[in-house]
Amino acid sequence: MAKILLVEDDVELCFAVQDWLVREQHTVDAVRTGFEGWNRLRGDQYDLAILDWSLPDLDGIDVLRRFRSSGGTTPVILVTGRNSVDEKELGFEAGGNDYITKPFELRELSARIRNLLRTGPAVPKPVPGQGNEELLARANLAGTALAAKYEFLEVVGEGALGLVFKVRHPQLDKLFAIKVLQEDKTDGTAVARFEREARAICRLNHPSIVAVHDYGATENNQRYMVLEFIEGKDLDRMLEDWGRLPVRHALDTLIQVCDGLAHAHEMGIIHRDIKSGNVMVTERNGKWPAAKILDFGLAKMVGPQSQAQIALTKPGDVFGSVPYMSPEQIRGKALDQRSDIYSLGCTMYEMLTGYLPFAAEQAVDIVMMHLEARHEPMRDICPDLPAELDAIVSRALEKDPAERYQSARQLAADLARLQAFLSGDKGTHSV
Repeated sequence: MAKILLVEDDVELCFAVQDWLVREQHTVDAVRTGFEGWNRLRGDQYDLAILDWSLPDLDGIDVLRRFRSSGGTTPVILVTGRNSVDEKELGFEAGGNDYITKPFELRELSARIRNLLRTGPAVPKPVPGQGNEELLARANLAGTALAAKYEFLEVVGEGALGLVFKVRHPQLDKLFAIKVLQEDKTDGTAVARFEREARAICRLNHPSIVAVHDYGATENNQRYMVLEFIEGKDLDRMLEDWGRLPVRHALDTLIQVCDGLAHAHEMGIIHRDIKSGNVMVTERNGKWPAAKILDFGLAKMVGPQSQAQIALTKPGDVFGSVPYMSPEQIRGKALDQRSDIYSLGCTMYEMLTGYLPFAAEQAVDIVMMHLEARHEPMRDICPDLPAELDAIVSRALEKDPAERYQSARQLAADLARLQAFLSGDKGTHSV
């Protein structure tokens, strides 16, 4: 008869099924955890597997996905107490050949086994990502459910702790970005920050903030985020190409960024790393349609937090990018939305002049400039800039938070009034 793998954590049910199948002349290997089931399924040749959905350490549905993504063809019967149509559909989409709900009659199980043995092994669907194993190996993703769900196309970003892939969802025929934290390059704090970034973005819903669609961990315990894919350039690279942005483009971009920042601040999230490299702009057909704020990896969530979350942002800790850090950020003080406004002021200055407000060879010198020096007026560098715009940027760059714009909406309002004035609607001019 058949060689069958039984994966079931209910001891009584496992014994009853095994005894019944042995009486029917089958050879049965029985295990009780998901990892044991996975190791047996991939290591031995079975004619059929009976797989419980809910298992210790690794659910049966995850075992099944992993097995199918690796090319496994053994017929699988899912056994579970889940009986909704949505759950059954999920089971079949994961690669199940049949589905039986608890409690069930052993005779029915036998009939289903005979039917599957007659029809033969499942023909595996093409595995998205197959053929680009070299790309998947960059983050040790080969054989994971993530690699089975998406087609990995290219690496579009790389940092000290992880990679960003451009991927395609085959069923939706839609592009996404997947950010993968490489576990071997991180510690518990880095993982906690990655999780906090996912939680922060999930709380936000704004067209000027990159959207997160999914978050989780692979079978190799690597954290990942599935984000919207943005076809465009970050401002940092755009400034390398252009030198500086035309005022009309800069104002359009900055108003969108301010609107997105205001939404984040109103939701209790401070970005803490606003800079040109964290703003993406899409440009198509000569138009300037959208700006997106990226990378909430250093974000701080205001409000009630767990002790673990508080430990990630202890007073005195300094985070951010030195050329864009506010004086209070450098001093390790408690931050509010006005720190982001200062960082945005540095970004505004860079966009409009092509230079940072404070620059030096040594980071310590830049730090001292943020604390003590006055920036050179923009019009001294670029005399064609409107005086009103110079005044707006200068106010955003005030050392004392009380002297700055108190909210991103207040800053956006002044930028919008100037934009209207420059476009010819002079009746709305007031800064």
